Amino acid sequence: MSTLQQLSVFFSDKKVTSVLDVGTGTGDFLELLLKVFPEAEFTGVDPLESSLEEAASKFPEIRFEKMLAENLDFENHQFDVAAISMALHHLSDIGAALAEMKRLVKPGGWIIINELVSDDLNAAQQVHRMLHHFRSKIDRMVGETHNETFTKSEVVQMAEKAGIKVMFRFEDPKDETLVSDTTEIELKVEKLVQHIEKISGTPEYNALQPQIEEFRKVALKNGFQQATRIVLVGNV
Repeated sequence: MSTLQQLSVFFSDKKVTSVLDVGTGTGDFLELLLKVFPEAEFTGVDPLESSLEEAASKFPEIRFEKMLAENLDFENHQFDVAAISMALHHLSDIGAALAEMKRLVKPGGWIIINELVSDDLNAAQQVHRMLHHFRSKIDRMVGETHNETFTKSEVVQMAEKAGIKVMFRFEDPKDETLVSDTTEIELKVEKLVQHIEKISGTPEYNALQPQIEEFRKVALKNGFQQATRIVLVGNV
């Protein structure tokens, strides 16, 4: 079953009237959450104004606020559900962010974590991991918070360390489409070429250049496929 189906079944007998989406970005996960909780009132938060503006244009009925996940400006116990999708690896303090989400959820409420993982990937998914790790390394070199992909066990441990009792978990391939077209692969290579310009003029710039060609070779051989995501639903 898809993430939508699995979450819909899990929450089918649970009353949810308020949902907070942390690190909402442009609202990709909101689209799914709106279908899982059609009767709920939603709030989305993100530190990037540009992302919030795009999300607001897609979901004018939803309230959006500019906030860091590690410092959420809400009173305690305001939401039935707090969700975070594809954002843990962008956080400077994951423990603080999960603690904030836990603080904001009502007693007996739920936390949903949806995160890309790095283990048990097929050859084409490993190409995605290779791309992500290259981009994240460049970002860290210029002072941006962008961690490499976590393993499934690491994501579970983060939740449990924050005091979240994992009640339900599953893995979602997200998109099983295999990209093998040469033109599509070259577009991804070009994005890496553009991304490395962030560190132009540094010693690392020349040292990392060969990794782009290595990515091209591996991608042309194995194709490109989105890496698996792990989805956790925890009780607080």
